Amino acid sequence: MPSTLDPALSALNGAPSADERSAIGVLGGLGPYAGLDLVRAIFDETEAHADQEHLPVALISYSNRIPDRAAWLADETAPSPIPAMMEVLRRLDDAGCAVAGIPCNTAHAPAIYDRLHEGLLADGREIRLLHIVDAIVQNVSEVAPGASHIGVLATSSSVSNRLHQIGLEAAGLQAVVPDTAHQTAVQETIYGPWGLKAQSAPPDPRSREALLAATEHLAARGADAVILGCTELPLAIPERRHEGTPFVNSTRALARALIRATHPEKLRFARTVAA
Repeated sequence: MPSTLDPALSALNGAPSADERSAIGVLGGLGPYAGLDLVRAIFDETEAHADQEHLPVALISYSNRIPDRAAWLADETAPSPIPAMMEVLRRLDDAGCAVAGIPCNTAHAPAIYDRLHEGLLADGREIRLLHIVDAIVQNVSEVAPGASHIGVLATSSSVSNRLHQIGLEAAGLQAVVPDTAHQTAVQETIYGPWGLKAQSAPPDPRSREALLAATEHLAARGADAVILGCTELPLAIPERRHEGTPFVNSTRALARALIRATHPEKLRFARTVAA
């Protein structure tokens, strides 16, 4: 079908062969720094000692073409992000990507993720779209073995849609979410005028302060570990632990899942967060 986006890739001479289809695709731009952070995490989590030992990665970041996911989930009369996201996935498939990851937790709400998945099947595309919550749940056991109560820091859209809670409960884990005041503060760190979408590099210190305060709040509520369940959050909280509470970094979890799905022999051993 005709492209709805400006050409950004050279024309490919035929479909990739099975041997050529080994790259990892990243649907970036949601927001732009989150896409870059996922690519960096893929490199960080790959066992490699030379340029040539790193994995093939394709990043397409059309942030200006993809409407806000949370706004559309709240009101489907708003501009839909799905057509532009589908176009990027098609381009990643054309480029020979075996799997794709979307560094945006909110985009994995069923109303978006299921339509993207179904669209790829309907198009007969070979690329496989991973689900970030599956990656997060698996990563909980890697970074916080034995944890049973898991705190969730995420957009208000993800919390209200129970995106992470459903995945955690299916794995026999108990989700712990912030109270209204702390959730409002977390949302502000993402979407506020000084938040991470407005100021990612470097983050405004207020973002970090609010997120650490929310982490301490969740720990006081019984959380054994805390999910950084928006891919903007690791930009302000890069460390693996705060005052004894391990972080489950959703970006790093997705990176590990993408490597595991394509080149499992290249995946670095999981590093349990030290006490």
